[in-house]
Amino acid sequence: EVMALTRTASVVHEKVGVYDNYQSGAHACMVLSEQVDLRIFPQHWVSAFAVETQTDAGPKRSIQVFDAAGQAVHKMHLRDSSNHDQWAAIVDTLALRDQSDRLAVEPVVPATPPMIREDKAEVLRTEWDKMTDTHQFMLLTRKLKMNRLGA
Repeated sequence: EVMALTRTASVVHEKVGVYDNYQSGAHACMVLSEQVDLRIFPQHWVSAFAVETQTDAGPKRSIQVFDAAGQAVHKMHLRDSSNHDQWAAIVDTLALRDQSDRLAVEPVVPATPPMIREDKAEVLRTEWDKMTDTHQFMLLTRKLKMNRLGA
């Protein structure tokens, strides 16, 4: 059991659970457990670090994932209930041979500007209310010739 954390400038999302039922794919991967429902786009998960900090209460451990610009994408924090005995084995298995203290980063790629169709706003609201799965959102935006930011 870990605490999954994703943060943006606008929101922090934390979820305690188990990363289970991992499904890989070239474009998208996912973790589908009862507590953690995570969509991963591997092209954005460029580097990761195992972080261990000693505190008075004992070690604090996490895996922290970053994009090409060096911005945090996702973090997994071990909790008291986590299997700390497995930490060293996980880090050893995932570690790259190159343990350089340098990380090449790229400039942030600006997001595609919103493609807004104000004439389709009511259709968007009506269709949004009918959605039964988050995956339907991208199909809806394509149908209305919008992108997610425009919607």
